[in-house]
Amino acid sequence: GSVITYSNRAFYGGRLIGYPGAVDEGEGVGLRLVHVPDAVYRRGEGRDNPIEARAVVDRIFFHATHHPDRSLGVVAFSDAQAMRIGYELEAARRDRPDLDAYFAEDRLGGFFVKNLESVQGDERDIILFSIGYGRDETGKLTMNFGPLNKEGGHRRLNVAVTRARQRVEVVTSITAGDFAETANPGVNHLRRYLDFAQRGVVALTAADPDSTAETESPFEEEVLDVVRGLGYVAVP
Repeated sequence: GSVITYSNRAFYGGRLIGYPGAVDEGEGVGLRLVHVPDAVYRRGEGRDNPIEARAVVDRIFFHATHHPDRSLGVVAFSDAQAMRIGYELEAARRDRPDLDAYFAEDRLGGFFVKNLESVQGDERDIILFSIGYGRDETGKLTMNFGPLNKEGGHRRLNVAVTRARQRVEVVTSITAGDFAETANPGVNHLRRYLDFAQRGVVALTAADPDSTAETESPFEEEVLDVVRGLGYVAVP
């Protein structure tokens, strides 16, 4: 299914069996990119993205209203963005007391807002993924995505996007076409993941034009897995 198709192809060489669902199967399952083009990353103050945070809250309310029986979690790239989402949610909930039960504390299966580095074993039916980073007050976009730029950042991304059982929604002000060339594996994985969220499986085919080629030995297969795990596009 599309929820883990990207990680399946990019990290595991296609050997995982995914949950059901596809990019175009509607509001309940699969993977969707929610583009918020007017959002601004406040690099000068706050280091957060309030407009994108409010878009995340809109999606939280949508699912709380239409899918109250499904568990939901929010993953933000940075602690600052996670805090901003919490702030915007608290303010908006004052007008929606009817949803209070949805947000009741439940450590094992309840609603949460966490940053990328805090999400490990948590799984929910639906995950909202807030990128937060984007063009700043001057319109400039740097290739700095916090924990993603650190060593092992691509593994953090993989953990985050595979927390969902049924659906992932990526809320972002930037798309794959906004990215500059970089050698950072984590950033390259994010660009490819955003492309996949927007265009579907065709994005993976475009990134890997010879994806039908096969390795000629177990050693070659192992090397291929390692190289792809480092964030590079590699073909046999």
